Amino acid sequence: MRIGIIGPTEKEIQPFIDKIKDKKLCEKAMLKFYTGTYEGSEVVAVLCGVCKVNAAIATQILIDNFGVTQVILTGVAGALNKKLKIGDTVISNEVAYHDVKGGILTEYHPWMEDIYFRPDANLLSLCEEVGKELEPQNKCYIGRIITGEAFITHNEREDLIERFNPLCVDMESASVAHSCYVNKIPFIVIRSMSDNADENGSESFKSNVELAALNSIKVAEGLIRKLSS
Repeated sequence: MRIGIIGPTEKEIQPFIDKIKDKKLCEKAMLKFYTGTYEGSEVVAVLCGVCKVNAAIATQILIDNFGVTQVILTGVAGALNKKLKIGDTVISNEVAYHDVKGGILTEYHPWMEDIYFRPDANLLSLCEEVGKELEPQNKCYIGRIITGEAFITHNEREDLIERFNPLCVDMESASVAHSCYVNKIPFIVIRSMSDNADENGSESFKSNVELAALNSIKVAEGLIRKLSS
């Protein structure tokens, strides 16, 4: 077992990288991959960069060059459901692009039955256990995450809620899920809320990213510990 852990920015992944033992650095495609162990498990962590293509590149390299058997995406997101507060964590049970027309994925490669990528059932179940163990300090929810390339305006926010009924939105999850889907690699997405996905999202992100990122990492670390045992 070798677990790949992806974070879009330094603040979203560096706290985990700092805990890796016997750490070695390998650079590919202008990305830095850190191999080693965490809680007895072989891990490979990477700061993938923001946006869908960067996340997909990192995921494919993890699979092709490092032979990861599971992929965990950790980081922050914008809340779209009113019950979510800053710092709350969403664990994916479905992931979709909000800026890709559905027919592109169902009528062409990879010929999906619908537009939603679904995580590995065992990873989801273990994450749910971790989430319950972390409450009430870190409130966790299971639900749908959507992905697109930009911060969301108020009008766009309402449209996305009506179309997808998601818990949150980010810029990487669907592309990581997509890459894992076509390679048949189990994945899970863990995102904590840094903002409310509106006009103030960029400023709120800057203020809350560190706190939110640590909450997401706590769930990812708990999942790795359960996989190790």
